[in-house]
Amino acid sequence: MIQMPFVKRLLLGLFAVLVLEVMAAPSALAGGPQRVPLLIPPTGTFGGLCAFDVDYAIVVNTEYNILFMDSAGTVVKAITEGHLVVTFTNASNGNHLTLNISGPGTATFNADGSQTLVFLGNGVLFSGNDIIYSKGRVVIVAPDPLSPGVIVSVSGNQRSLCAMLA
Repeated sequence: MIQMPFVKRLLLGLFAVLVLEVMAAPSALAGGPQRVPLLIPPTGTFGGLCAFDVDYAIVVNTEYNILFMDSAGTVVKAITEGHLVVTFTNASNGNHLTLNISGPGTATFNADGSQTLVFLGNGVLFSGNDIIYSKGRVVIVAPDPLSPGVIVSVSGNQRSLCAMLA
């Protein structure tokens, strides 16, 4: 297993905040799975992951989460699907890439408070010193939604977005 100091996908990092909000009002979701739009700020900057800041701009976002609850209304699983296209730009030199990072992905919230994240297809993962563009399957287990995760399996192709933008 590979320990990564800070592993979060752009979407599922923001997704964790959404899940925490939804968990605060479980009675509204007690009727079955709910489809919830994944709201991402249209622009932003990631600092400290590459030797330069990386700006992002959402080009297309029709991503959504399907939330599954147990009988108490607690979210136990989420599936992220839809279409997400993002332009990433090296803020120092202007080099940019527009990438389809639509996934899909799943998050399973385990009884012990940990979560298992499975990324399929195209996505972006964040480590302590890189942004990884992944095409394939990556499985991560994290002790909670906001803590570092451990990559337990990887298949497909993974490339450094920092190197691609340098």
